[in-house]
Amino acid sequence: MRILLLVIFGILSFGCASAPNRVGAPHKLEHVYLEPVTNRTSEEALDVIFTQVANDVFAEDPRFRVDLKPIPDVSIVVKPSVDSISSVAVGFDSRDVAREYQLNVVTTVKLIKYGFKKPLAVFTIKRYGFYDAYGSASEVEEKKKECLRRIGEQIFREVAERLYVEGSKRVQR
Repeated sequence: MRILLLVIFGILSFGCASAPNRVGAPHKLEHVYLEPVTNRTSEEALDVIFTQVANDVFAEDPRFRVDLKPIPDVSIVVKPSVDSISSVAVGFDSRDVAREYQLNVVTTVKLIKYGFKKPLAVFTIKRYGFYDAYGSASEVEEKKKECLRRIGEQIFREVAERLYVEGSKRVQR
């Protein structure tokens, strides 16, 4: 009788120990819809540069699927805007002519679950970069655009990180 009870107890305890003890798997955030960047500055083509950079950053990130059209109750809409941009001379040559500039960019990003009005999260990101002013006017302008692309990459990589961490937490609610 004892042996039979030990065998039954062993089977029951082994069966319970191997059963998964999960209430439900957490919802994994994957689908992202990127709205074009809103340019709130006087800098021309900034929205085009940042939208292109955002698309590139999210297309390269394996954690997300970028939706061409948002999916109701699934997609998280990323709504970025560039609020300000400023340029400050930080380097001068021997004749006291400005030759290096610091670009400062401030962006606001809203994460909104598609179909809802209230954002899941709103955050501001400030980044800066440097470019030199050697060469013709068109070369200097191209260096400035390249600096803006680098700043945009930094911004949208942070957006991706925050979206993955904060977005996943808030989607579970």
